[in-house]
Amino acid sequence: MGLVKCNQSKEQNVQYVLELGRIIHALNPLLIYIDQKDISYTFDKAVSERPKEWSEGFINYYTNQGLGQAQGYQGVEGTVQVLLERKKLESEIYGLLQMDKVWLDNSDYDREACRHKLEKIL
Repeated sequence: MGLVKCNQSKEQNVQYVLELGRIIHALNPLLIYIDQKDISYTFDKAVSERPKEWSEGFINYYTNQGLGQAQGYQGVEGTVQVLLERKKLESEIYGLLQMDKVWLDNSDYDREACRHKLEKIL
């Protein structure tokens, strides 16, 4: 949200999430990050499978405020650029967080295999 909606700096976003991690540390949290390697393909797949209203709303959210607006990103391509920058920031924050965490690759879009991996993790 800090990046996509508010275009806050990387440092602000990192410090905010690290502070949240510090606050919840005593709860022994587990972070599960579900990833797809090809963001452009993933977004195009979602656009083709979902109603047009969904993609219009999603594109509007990602390009008409915060980072997307500041960079002048537009349309599907602009949305993918914001998603790529968001993933880059999330990856960096993931590496900095001091908690139990799992990076789960779901690039095959296999819901059943992903569910199985989640069950093993939990």
